[in-house]
Amino acid sequence: MRARTAIASLVVLASCGGDVAVTKLTSRLTVTPDVSDVGRVPIGDTRTAVLTLSASSTSDGGDIPILDVEVTNLEGEYFWFDEDTDLPVVPSEGTAEIEIRYAPDEDGFHRGQVTVVSESRTDSITVDVRGQAVNATARITPTFIDFGPVEVGSPVTGAVTLINESHVEIVVSDASFTDDSYLLSASLPIIVDADSRADLDIICSPSSEGAVESVMSLTFRGEISVDDVTLRANDCEHGDPAAYDIDGDGMTACAGDCDDDEPTVYTGGIETCDGLDNDCDGTSDEGTECYDDDGDGTTEEEGDCNDADEAIGPDMDEIADNGIDDDCDGIVDFAVTDEDDDGYSVDGGDCDDEDEDVHPDAPELADGLDNDCDGIVDEGTEVYDDDGDGYAEVDGDCGDADPSSYPGATELADWIDNDCDGTVDEGTEHYDDDGDGYSEYGGDCDDDDPDVRPGLPEIDGDGIDNDCDGIVD
Repeated sequence: MRARTAIASLVVLASCGGDVAVTKLTSRLTVTPDVSDVGRVPIGDTRTAVLTLSASSTSDGGDIPILDVEVTNLEGEYFWFDEDTDLPVVPSEGTAEIEIRYAPDEDGFHRGQVTVVSESRTDSITVDVRGQAVNATARITPTFIDFGPVEVGSPVTGAVTLINESHVEIVVSDASFTDDSYLLSASLPIIVDADSRADLDIICSPSSEGAVESVMSLTFRGEISVDDVTLRANDCEHGDPAAYDIDGDGMTACAGDCDDDEPTVYTGGIETCDGLDNDCDGTSDEGTECYDDDGDGTTEEEGDCNDADEAIGPDMDEIADNGIDDDCDGIVDFAVTDEDDDGYSVDGGDCDDEDEDVHPDAPELADGLDNDCDGIVDEGTEVYDDDGDGYAEVDGDCGDADPSSYPGATELADWIDNDCDGTVDEGTEHYDDDGDGYSEYGGDCDDDDPDVRPGLPEIDGDGIDNDCDGIVD
């Protein structure tokens, strides 16, 4: 670090005998540094250049009073000395300081000169000061925090990130809240380095259990602004559902979750046999095998084979000739003869009481019998023409649920193998008939010629639109 020094002349007297006597050694004042750079400063902010004054010696050991500090601005009018500040006296064996303020209001590089006057004008020293003003920008994220349920006396902490998008440090000088339930945990001021970020912790400590909302506004040194941050707590009705869904089942208590500590319980939940009111309708386990839905005194777990009919249950009497297993013993109308022991009598709907594979609810088999007693033989099997197109699966029908698909049918551009030959849509605009990788549907303008398709190079003079762009040659 360089210094500038003012050296005054020495006053000497010569004696008659030729001896020389020094009558006074004037002061030497030093100012450091000789160039003070305050660096980058946000527009509207104020920074300080500190100049150090020192005295090397005086003949009488006296101090050096500073008579004046003059500031000359070379670009702009941004450097200044506070005239209300007492001018220092530099001790003979020590130092003193003066502060030069820099407060720019437009961007750019700025320079000035500071002249320190001591004792007389001949003792003045001039040093340079400089700085750069920049437009500082920042942003904050997120701009909304919902702290969720917060108990009185149990504060919680949330955080926002302040992002400095400038090549200069910024300073948060104040943080205000519209409700005193919130406060910033860090002490102010907060300095955020250039091109960096800082996490600001916000403490929520409500004084009551009621909803409390606040807006946090940050104030900076200089002309910098960021969005306000909205803060909310204890407001289930208007808050972020995720913040109030304690059990993570997608529903909050204020939205109808009757037990927000149990993730299997919420409005519209699936009722299971667990003793809980899973769907929050006021009843537990209804519709499950452990609940007596028909109110006949027995559940499915206890043997009720039809828990939607109170007349059917293990303790009921079997009624002959009604086609119902009234007592849930596995036999329908036991009082009537069940010749084939399949659980159904003729009066109970068995259309062939000599064949145990034939009775209501039996699976239909490809055996030429009406196994399920519905009046239709072999329906749903490979020997039955289910779609009525004249072909069953055993006849080669490859889509017996679609009457447009059968052997010999006309192939259509419908992405279905209509004629059951194992090829889909051949001969239609969907099929690549010439094998060049493109169908008419895909843009081939001549699907009989493999040398014509989109993307091929055009051949001059052949009279053909080789690349299918609508232009020949």
